[in-house]
Amino acid sequence: MSVKMKLLSLVFCSVLLFAAACSKNAETGGGGGVLSPNGGGATTSAGVISASDKPLDVLTRATRGQLDAKSYRANIKNTSSNGSSNTLLVEYAAPDHYHMVTHSQGGTRDTSLEYIIVGKDTFMRLNGSEWRRFPVDMSQMINSFRDPKFIDEITKSSDAKFVGADTLDGAPMLVYEYSLDNVAGMKIKTHAKTWIAVADGLPRKSESEGEFSGIKTKTEMIVSDYNSDIKIEAPIK
Repeated sequence: MSVKMKLLSLVFCSVLLFAAACSKNAETGGGGGVLSPNGGGATTSAGVISASDKPLDVLTRATRGQLDAKSYRANIKNTSSNGSSNTLLVEYAAPDHYHMVTHSQGGTRDTSLEYIIVGKDTFMRLNGSEWRRFPVDMSQMINSFRDPKFIDEITKSSDAKFVGADTLDGAPMLVYEYSLDNVAGMKIKTHAKTWIAVADGLPRKSESEGEFSGIKTKTEMIVSDYNSDIKIEAPIK
């Protein structure tokens, strides 16, 4: 696998971790809710947060709060020191439907890959071509990130600290920083900053810088539309 594909896989796996948190709780159920500052209907709250709360507690509650989301959208931008870049749109609908579109730029070629995952069925198309069944069961990868022990490992590996207050799309946010090193045996060093909504304690934005195989990466992720009406169906039978 090329370094470029490894970097893309890293971003993809990061998104799957975020998505898996939502899908695991969709299987076990959730409840309650407040209105999301970003719109998209009611969403379960992780709890109102304040600057006096312990940073690691806020981040942990934010992660657990995502477990009650029935849908979301995430827009991700990734650049690397080797000159390549990619964008990734992820849409999720409970319990196990995913739509992902990635655009990669590097050298003289631009590539667009689109995935739809419905249960154990995965479909893919390249550069807008016809849909084809993907030979790999991507649900197995998603399930590997659903393990609560993996989320706990990330939580324990972080040195979280409160940075300050901010606003995002007019909504009050509190900003936190943390670092991760060699999580789950992956030789990845990452420093991240996350914006969490004061009103419901759910994450809305994340910026991170990391290093993988000697290549430095920068990633920005914007999350919106918690519990909005997102429909994802298999493109072919």
